[in-house]
Amino acid sequence: MPGKSFRPIVVVFVVVLVLMLAARNWLAAQWNMDYRVVLVGNAVLFIATAFSFYLYSKALRNNNTQVFLRMMYSSLLVKMVSVLVAMLLYLFVSKDVNKSGIMASLALYVVYTYVEVKVLMRLSKNSPKNG
Repeated sequence: MPGKSFRPIVVVFVVVLVLMLAARNWLAAQWNMDYRVVLVGNAVLFIATAFSFYLYSKALRNNNTQVFLRMMYSSLLVKMVSVLVAMLLYLFVSKDVNKSGIMASLALYVVYTYVEVKVLMRLSKNSPKNG
């Protein structure tokens, strides 16, 4: 996994972590948001995005079209299923579901996906098989 290109995803993780810890009281009072739900969602998304990014970057280095497509779909499926399983697990285990925390985690899914696609588009332009 290219370390330098993965840095924006790490930055998103750290920024969300710091913001959640710094604003946890305000979020609880203003939005009725449990910061722990968002922190766990952030961690799950970071791990899923890291694995997805690994598969995407591996696909970019492969010249075989079938392998490329298989890796692309696998990474998409792994990320979606892992987030879905984490959310369903939370819904079944928790007695008091924090809807604001779930919505914030879903917004983080969009942020992580945007950053990941942006980085991968840059990598694909710089890929040796494209130039």
